[in-house]
Amino acid sequence: MTHSHLTQSIEQLAAAMTHLTDAELGSGGYAWGDYSGVRMALLGTAQDLDALAARLLAQRSTTGNPPSHAQLLLAHHRAAYRALLALLVGINPAELTRAPAQGEWPVTEALRHIDDAERAFFISILAGLAAQAKGEEAAMPPREQRAALLAEADPAATEDAGPEERLAAYARLHFLVEAKLVGLSDAQLEARSPFWEPAQPSVAFRIGRFTAHLREHTVQVEKTLLALGHIPGEAALHIRTLFGALARVEGALLGAAELADECAELAQTVGRRVQGVAQAVADSAALIAAIRAGDAPGVDALLAQNPRLVDACDENQQSAVLVAAYAHQFAIAQKLRKAGAELDLFSAAAIGYLPEVEAYYNWKAETINRFAKDGFTPLQLACYFGQAEVALFLIEKGADIHAVSQNGATLQAIHAAVAGRNAATVRALLDAGADIHAQQAGGFTPLMGAEQNGDEEIVGMLQA
Repeated sequence: MTHSHLTQSIEQLAAAMTHLTDAELGSGGYAWGDYSGVRMALLGTAQDLDALAARLLAQRSTTGNPPSHAQLLLAHHRAAYRALLALLVGINPAELTRAPAQGEWPVTEALRHIDDAERAFFISILAGLAAQAKGEEAAMPPREQRAALLAEADPAATEDAGPEERLAAYARLHFLVEAKLVGLSDAQLEARSPFWEPAQPSVAFRIGRFTAHLREHTVQVEKTLLALGHIPGEAALHIRTLFGALARVEGALLGAAELADECAELAQTVGRRVQGVAQAVADSAALIAAIRAGDAPGVDALLAQNPRLVDACDENQQSAVLVAAYAHQFAIAQKLRKAGAELDLFSAAAIGYLPEVEAYYNWKAETINRFAKDGFTPLQLACYFGQAEVALFLIEKGADIHAVSQNGATLQAIHAAVAGRNAATVRALLDAGADIHAQQAGGFTPLMGAEQNGDEEIVGMLQA
């Protein structure tokens, strides 16, 4: 197995994860070592690649084959190439032919321009090296002869080529450039590279132009994709990091093909991660569905199969524990807690787990007035779910009883307590100065809510 297998496995992982939502990335069910979360398949693999690249470079150093000047320059070009490809992962090829506005280039036109320019750069380098070898002055071949120089080894894409053909043609050119230039000596890098400039720069400069020109048009490609509405999500951004780390491994192997087998173990590991991620995402969704349905045996079966699922989350990035609370499946919520689910302050408040609430308060007192992703404070959640012990603790510690939820409900703790139908909590809030006339969405006051529920004791408190 060679480093090409590693490249294929990385591309497969990226393709499998590019369309995952931020919630799916944050869900449990998967772990990279001791680090949980589906996103760790991308983050952890990038770290694995960086560690591999470092080992490869260290081995080259100790065996007397450090990267040459030419190889370092080409490694930069490989990094730019991977950065371009990272932008295109998961994009429908048809989108690459769309122009963002009249008179502007679609992605395919940018790809054509990149390919044409780099072919010209390459021919210039070959001409300069040939002239140096003959002791002659370098000159760019006539335009009509240039295409023929590469046609047999690297046929260019046809004029009406689609995105896949253009990318394939550019890939052939990229790897041909590396194959031809990877062994250049420092003296060869000083050969003149003729093109349009009056003062002929060196071959080293021209290799640098490969990279700089590619970076320039990669920015153009990204601008085009953004204009077409392709706003990268978390997965796409992590894939850029992943491809950058892959490029560092590939760069470390330039001129050291004998080390390619060092990639075999990681290639196999990443291949397994592709399947592991798919299973974790599917199982997380199944667990959330089982919780909402009150299917305790189904929850037990899924947890027995994969204990990490205790930290699954739903499509709104609510933890499995909080999903259980909202579904009024408190037995399942406690089951998840006892199975090791990581509780945040909000889920702990919702299920009435006071030790965790106290721990957050002792760590940083102001946390008790923070808002959850769904816009409620810990006190509002404890009140709504009838967790009197937690609610009383938060009131005693100075939680803001007048805080308004940051969502469409626009309620205060008193509204939540009335909805939770817990008279002791309502009394504590009234004693702390809660506003009995506060209106939530729709103009509902606490008294209106209590009357609607038929809670005579709470109605009496409010009327009094």
